[in-house]
Amino acid sequence: MEALLKPACSTFPLRKYSTHERGYLRTDSPCITSRKMPVSYLNDVHRKWNIKQKFQLSALENHNQGYVEKLSHDKYMLENELSSSKHEDGYSILLKKLNAFYHFCRPYNLVGIVIGIFSVSVLPIQSIADLSPTYFMGLVQTLALGTLTHIYVMAMNQLFDIEIDKVNKQYLPLASGEFSSRDIVVIALLVTILSIGVVFMSKSPALLCALVVGYLYGTAYSAEIPFLRWKRRPLLAITSTVLTFVLGIQIPYFIHIQKYVLGRPNLITKSLIFQTTVMCLHCISGMIFKDIPDTDGDRDNGIETLSIRFGRERAFAIGLNILFAQFGLAMVLGASSSLWFGKPITVFGHLTLALVVWNRSRHTDPTDNSSAQSFHMFFWKLASIEFLLTQFVR
Repeated sequence: MEALLKPACSTFPLRKYSTHERGYLRTDSPCITSRKMPVSYLNDVHRKWNIKQKFQLSALENHNQGYVEKLSHDKYMLENELSSSKHEDGYSILLKKLNAFYHFCRPYNLVGIVIGIFSVSVLPIQSIADLSPTYFMGLVQTLALGTLTHIYVMAMNQLFDIEIDKVNKQYLPLASGEFSSRDIVVIALLVTILSIGVVFMSKSPALLCALVVGYLYGTAYSAEIPFLRWKRRPLLAITSTVLTFVLGIQIPYFIHIQKYVLGRPNLITKSLIFQTTVMCLHCISGMIFKDIPDTDGDRDNGIETLSIRFGRERAFAIGLNILFAQFGLAMVLGASSSLWFGKPITVFGHLTLALVVWNRSRHTDPTDNSSAQSFHMFFWKLASIEFLLTQFVR
């Protein structure tokens, strides 16, 4: 009975072996009948399998190579795009910084100062022979020093007026956050070094005087130091500004050109007296007009101006009266000019300016910041024309 339950293969001895007989491979198994397969057939199968594997590997390598090439190309394109993006970002940042510096310098103010320095530097000229390379070099020195001094004054003003500018002049770079206080300090140090360099190369005591007066004024007018910050008091602010205009621009630059460039003795000419007198009055009215649109910020920060003391409308009227007085004085002094063509130009020129200012003032509302600021910009255009008219009084 047990024999019937055992599988048939169990009656055979268990053995596994392989032998090569007459070119055949023999495999014996207890349960499998022996099969004979040709060795050549197995070799063919092995060879075909190897060929297939090599083909697949070759195809895979080609595919991977193409993928790597594609990946390298994509990587190259991505790097180019990133590089281009970084270049554009750097260019945009540079433009933004230059635009911020442009507003920092207050270009309308700077243009007026440059024109004024050019005007006083022309007064010593008596003939075309004076227009020598030496003269033009001296003119460049005056313009460079005047520009650098103006930038220093602007740096000190904005450095100590951050809270005021956040109300009155949000477009300035320090108030808007485009520049930091450190940036302003660096600018002030750089222009100071450059100014000293200009004076050293010129070897002119007159330019040294202009440098000292300009930098002392810029510091005393704005710096939060005991006994300084003269802008807090309107009388002190106006007086210091007028004296700086006379002692820091008009007289020093005139003497520099006349004595240290043209080699003539120091003589105070009629043209210098006329321009200095007229422009001092112009400077006083300009200080009043400047403060009117800044009334709110000045009041909040304890800065006393005429527009705060007397009100905007009355301060505006005071500035207009001083301006009209200046035009009248200019017409009287211009009528005494030694130039025959200078008399009508000076007289009718200032009469025309007076009429233009009167008409413009009728459409100006000093209680509106935008209107008052627009008139202030108009005033700087008047200053440029005024410097031109002063050239006809000799």
